[in-house]
Amino acid sequence: MGKFWVIFVASISILLPFLCNSFSPETPTDRRVLVLLDDLAVKSSHSSYFNSLKLRGFDLDFKLTDDPKIALQRYGQYLYDALILFCPSVERFGGSVDVAAIINFVDSGHDLIIAADVNASDLIREIATECGVDFDEDPSAMVIDHTGYAVSETEGDHTLIASDDFIKSDVIIGSKKIEAPVLFQGIGHSLNPVNSLVLKVLSASPSAYSANPLSKLSTPPSLTGSAISLVSVVQARNNARILITGSLSMFSNRFFRSGVQKSGSSTK
Repeated sequence: MGKFWVIFVASISILLPFLCNSFSPETPTDRRVLVLLDDLAVKSSHSSYFNSLKLRGFDLDFKLTDDPKIALQRYGQYLYDALILFCPSVERFGGSVDVAAIINFVDSGHDLIIAADVNASDLIREIATECGVDFDEDPSAMVIDHTGYAVSETEGDHTLIASDDFIKSDVIIGSKKIEAPVLFQGIGHSLNPVNSLVLKVLSASPSAYSANPLSKLSTPPSLTGSAISLVSVVQARNNARILITGSLSMFSNRFFRSGVQKSGSSTK
């Protein structure tokens, strides 16, 4: 059986649509995952997501990005079946990992998840570009939506948004109806039109735009409306999967456990 994307997770009170798993093994032995972090605190702040992977039988190997012993392969054999990059601010990897090594890893049929945020480094942006998407070039830009924002007591800049504009594809998101929007806070990206293998899984609403939330708009934003991709996937011809999002927070315990009845939406 081929691989399938799964974006559902059972929360305490509702079935919350979430990026719970973006790769699934071809065989029962393809379960070793390298997780690279730029901050060990992410291991605890995103523990619900990691635990969901463990419950599905994945073996997670956590390493800091500056670990001098990081390697994807040894003696010509790959050590992992998938790679998770939860290290948006990394400027340089330790060991033998670099952009070329990561692209070769995918080209060899292995899966990849990239989660960035407003602190996305040039290195993370380069890897994303190699995979077929371009994050907003403005390093201070975030996705803003004054209509589709999620209600929050602490955030009034409308960068915490609730989106339910999913791709219409049972193969990617399953046939079961998604009952609640996904919470997103981070940077948007666009798809490289030359790459026919990359698809938008979750898009921003028509009222959204990408800009610096701390300053007034002086020029029209370069990314607007549903052209903004919040989550994209690449299905390579070798059956490798890549998932890219500009919101590391999507995988956090805070968002993982948040239901629409808690966060709300400005549109009724």
